[in-house]
Amino acid sequence: MSIALTLKKVVEPLRGRFKNIVKNEEAKFRILTSLKLTLIPIMSFVLMGCFIWILLNLNFAFFRANEYRGISRFEEVFFDFISTSALDLVPYGALLIIFVNITAIYVSDILLRPFRLIGEYCEKRNNAEEASYNPDFFTDLKLLSQFSEFFFSYMETAELNNQLHEVAIPQKYKRIHQPVFETTFFLHYLLYILASMLVVSIALYSFANGLFENIILLADQTLPNNPQINQFLSDQKTIIDQIIWVVHAMSVVMYLLLAYHLYQGVAAPAFAVFATMRSFLKGNHNQRVHLIGFPALKIQTRKLNKYLDWVDRNLVQKEETKS
Repeated sequence: MSIALTLKKVVEPLRGRFKNIVKNEEAKFRILTSLKLTLIPIMSFVLMGCFIWILLNLNFAFFRANEYRGISRFEEVFFDFISTSALDLVPYGALLIIFVNITAIYVSDILLRPFRLIGEYCEKRNNAEEASYNPDFFTDLKLLSQFSEFFFSYMETAELNNQLHEVAIPQKYKRIHQPVFETTFFLHYLLYILASMLVVSIALYSFANGLFENIILLADQTLPNNPQINQFLSDQKTIIDQIIWVVHAMSVVMYLLLAYHLYQGVAAPAFAVFATMRSFLKGNHNQRVHLIGFPALKIQTRKLNKYLDWVDRNLVQKEETKS
């Protein structure tokens, strides 16, 4: 009975945390981003392993075809070595995955930060608390951050005057009718993705070259000292290098595609928030943000919508009642 109670005490908090994560869309977004970023090095290592496995099987076929002595011994020792080395590499693989996941969490935070700043400001204003909107124009979405500052500054002035005046929207904002590619913002979080890619590339290079060197060492110990065999194995260094470059190239493509995919996940919502604010300033006070397919950002946009409701109720409708 005491064991059951102890297990229940341990399991219940974990179950509660799991339910909170399931309900928290931002946490799910971070986890999903981590999985996407982690999947690339796993795929790269699997691809590298497949290429090397095919190369080794060609070697074994060549040795058998030429009836070289020691091939059975070489295969036996080699596969024993592979299983032992795989266990030795587990701690390093775990450290690599931890590093990639830390990078992914930070990238997720960069992507969510512009919307979180808006949401935090709106939440404080909804609760009648003092709040200031101070985005980082260098690292945040420039268009969204600049226009949000313009919007909130105008709303603070309107609140002080207890009425909404007609506002002249700058011409540069009137010409925007679709999501704008934010180069600085894209490069900012791309640097962290590239840092992850660099670590993965070093690990792939070390893995492939270490495996090749051990193949040569095992061949010297188990196969006959034949110049043809030695030359055959030495020449494969070029093939190993080509395999490494192919895998690296595919990894770079996957990382760039992931970076673009993540950017697309915030570009459209950023434009939606910008367009809603602009429309609200033009006099469309019923305008609200409605996102479809971006659940991680809905928490913050709901706060913005609630703030717009407050402005509409306390400034717009009161002014209409007076007139």
